[in-house]
Amino acid sequence: MDDLEFRRRLFADPNDEQLVREAKSDPEKQRLVDEAQDFDAMLGDAFNVPVPDGLQAKLLAQVKETPAESSAKVVNIAWYRRFSVPIASAASVMLAVLVYFSSAVHAPLHAGEHALEHVYYEESALRLNKEVTLQVVNEKLAMLGGKLEAMPGKVTYATFCNFKGQRSLHLIFQSEHGPMTVFIVPSDSNDYRNGKSHFNDERFAGSINKGKHADTILVANVGTPIEKYQGEVNNSLRWL
Repeated sequence: MDDLEFRRRLFADPNDEQLVREAKSDPEKQRLVDEAQDFDAMLGDAFNVPVPDGLQAKLLAQVKETPAESSAKVVNIAWYRRFSVPIASAASVMLAVLVYFSSAVHAPLHAGEHALEHVYYEESALRLNKEVTLQVVNEKLAMLGGKLEAMPGKVTYATFCNFKGQRSLHLIFQSEHGPMTVFIVPSDSNDYRNGKSHFNDERFAGSINKGKHADTILVANVGTPIEKYQGEVNNSLRWL
């Protein structure tokens, strides 16, 4: 099952058992499943409105009223107010949807912090050993308009990801200094281009190279000569 088919089925049914099983072996797919299920649960809570106490008794009492009594209690309501409750409920649900996607797509993090968070979230992918061919990498990269002539090491992970609102390519290759993560982020509307080019924490360090067509962001173990690998990746990157 390709990524597009996986996403279509996931959006249709976040609890599809086949998708859940397949996601267990793919950290990126597992992240998508977790987010879709959380959002589905949030919508369920929004629609799960508790029934007020005594509602049944009140309805039965209204049914038992005589026609004269019922007529006496009729109140003319402006047409636009008759729909206030369902419109308010729909607005609440729509607000929840907008808040979810706003928070999921535009995280208030610097690009370096976002890259580190992404690496930690998918840390299990750093331990993958099966090679992903350059052809497969370029098939994905071509969807962003690019091509790689070579990579500095064996690629073991290649998938699309959401990097601060931009559909980007997430790669991991193996180097003599350990696994290295590469994010290739189209530079159409990045909101971090005036920020710092280097970042690190106690375990990982990273570098951002701002290009005309895309930014390349590398993350590796502290002490890795990132600039060397950054140059090799950038020199190999071509735009179609």
